[in-house]
Amino acid sequence: MSNQAPEFLFLSINEVCNLRCQHCNYWRTKQPSLGVISLARQSEILAEFAELSPHGKVVICGGEPMLDVGPYFHICEASRSLGLRTLSVINGTMIVTNSDADKVLAIGPDEISISLDGHTEELHDRMRGRKGAFVQVTNALKLLLQARSKAVQRHTPDRNLKIYAMGLLTKSTYLHLDEFYGLVLNKLGADKLKLNVLQPSFLHTRIAQEKDNDDFFAAESQVDADVLAASLTDCNEKYQLHFNPNWMKQVVSYFRNLYGRPDLAKGWKGKFTTDEHICNSPERNIMVNLDGRASLCFSNEFPSTRLLRPGDMKHFWENNLELKRRMGTCNALCGISHSVRREHSTLPVLS
Repeated sequence: MSNQAPEFLFLSINEVCNLRCQHCNYWRTKQPSLGVISLARQSEILAEFAELSPHGKVVICGGEPMLDVGPYFHICEASRSLGLRTLSVINGTMIVTNSDADKVLAIGPDEISISLDGHTEELHDRMRGRKGAFVQVTNALKLLLQARSKAVQRHTPDRNLKIYAMGLLTKSTYLHLDEFYGLVLNKLGADKLKLNVLQPSFLHTRIAQEKDNDDFFAAESQVDADVLAASLTDCNEKYQLHFNPNWMKQVVSYFRNLYGRPDLAKGWKGKFTTDEHICNSPERNIMVNLDGRASLCFSNEFPSTRLLRPGDMKHFWENNLELKRRMGTCNALCGISHSVRREHSTLPVLS
């Protein structure tokens, strides 16, 4: 395995959330009071990443990262000063006014994705565990799009902010992909609907949280693969999505592999695997959690290293070739995630 420069730095700034999503347990966690790295240390880590990857991308991670707006905008500004692009996935609850949207447009990330788990209010609110969440997320998207449009009209677009919705592909959503794309692309006018595939319920695996019964994953993973394939094909043609055929094949295979399997309620404890290796996280990603511990994926199945001083990140990346080789045979279900998947969901559009 080559030791090319990393492409992404996933930098966590909190471990808490204000929603109660069925597919995630961050809302059950408490923010640690000890071991959280300082803003100054975060800046050092960003600078070292920029040396390793001058054109790299920084993904601001939570929890819900915008619950800590100070560190959130600090990372955006520090990354920009180093020539790095910033990306962020948020739940939309912290963008409620025009001034909130204007601030994100002015000094926020270069690409922002807002989680939207369905085409209807009932579905999204059920998935997100809080009534009114759908109204909040669609309002946040509208405010950001309006702020960007006004900046263009004033001929003062400081940055070309990309505004996406991030949807979860599950049993409850796959039969309604046409309506989902219609809502996001036509009614709301976002730049893209990014589909992320359901995995066992997301937990903060670095502190080895386990869930006794993952009933949500057991139920929502039961997707008819043939119907899904037809739906993806139809949406691809109707909305000119430029889907990557390899991605479509992997997603369909993923759900086919899970359909009707026993013991899915074991979740991550079930040690279920994909039929093929679809992850390339160790070739392009560095994940740094709240206490400055770096790893090559989000799981705790592989060792991590504490970044205590400048130079530690470079040493971690360049001296873990054996670990990268071992991870190259890992077929855990998290490999289907957009953040670690080898295949992009869409192909470049040739001009």
